Amino acid sequence: MRNIQRIDFNAMGTEFFCVAIEPEPGLFDNVYALAVDLEAQWSRFKPTSELMELNNSPGVPRLVSPATIRLVKEMKNAYEISGGLFDPNVLGAVLDAGFASSKGDPSDVTVWSARSESECTVEDVEIDENNSTVTLPYGVGLDAGGIGKGLAADLIAIRAIELGAMGIAVFAGGDVAVRGISDTGEGWEVGVQDPKDPTKFVDTVRLSMGGLATSGSDGWLSKSGQSHIIDPSTMKSAQSSVLQATVVAHAAVHAEALTKVSFLLPVEDAILRIEEAGAQALLFDREFNRYETTDWKKYT
Repeated sequence: MRNIQRIDFNAMGTEFFCVAIEPEPGLFDNVYALAVDLEAQWSRFKPTSELMELNNSPGVPRLVSPATIRLVKEMKNAYEISGGLFDPNVLGAVLDAGFASSKGDPSDVTVWSARSESECTVEDVEIDENNSTVTLPYGVGLDAGGIGKGLAADLIAIRAIELGAMGIAVFAGGDVAVRGISDTGEGWEVGVQDPKDPTKFVDTVRLSMGGLATSGSDGWLSKSGQSHIIDPSTMKSAQSSVLQATVVAHAAVHAEALTKVSFLLPVEDAILRIEEAGAQALLFDREFNRYETTDWKKYT
């Protein structure tokens, strides 16, 4: 009988839980500490986070951790792969849409004191890995948001395997990262929530390694009813016909970024774009019509 253990905790404004196969003593303490550390580095609600220090120090190379270097690289990569549909340079638009305060604690407020206007994009962000620095141009404000949670899930899964676990599944809100053997030995099973009834699943995805992300256009609304998903072409809340998107990719961070593509293109175009990126998806529009990529069924 395998030793299967679970830990639940809150971080990054969402609920995490991790299921580990044959975890070594102290593994869950290490996993929790990593999640807390990543939140401290990336939260836009903490003025001393590395991300907000970058946002508030335009034009200045800032020394950052390897994890933050990785985050910014993933942001730039997702921007390129998505053709700019995933854009982390939306901090100003997020604040304007009514999301300045944290969901968990409304007293935690984003302070972007260096906000300015420019034509710069995330492509203009400079990474110097030799000196462990990142330089943001004036006018660029990065928001880790969902991609931060996806990357956190990936990094926690990697850490757990490095610390001796035979397998791990990390659930971070709608993002999931898996590695190693599962409790059944036949791949980790992850349910896809029914957009009509959150207590039910419409599919069960089986993953041996990689990531899954589910996002909804109405998942977080401002007091005025605006969506948290920003359309970079207008810098306003997206007006999408897609209600829910689930993407399977080789990492949770990539799956998370590609869910955003689903809300910014016509459904058929979104399906094609996700397939071109080497991922698979299941989408539902507001009439609950179902759309799948060609190979979605291979995972169910």
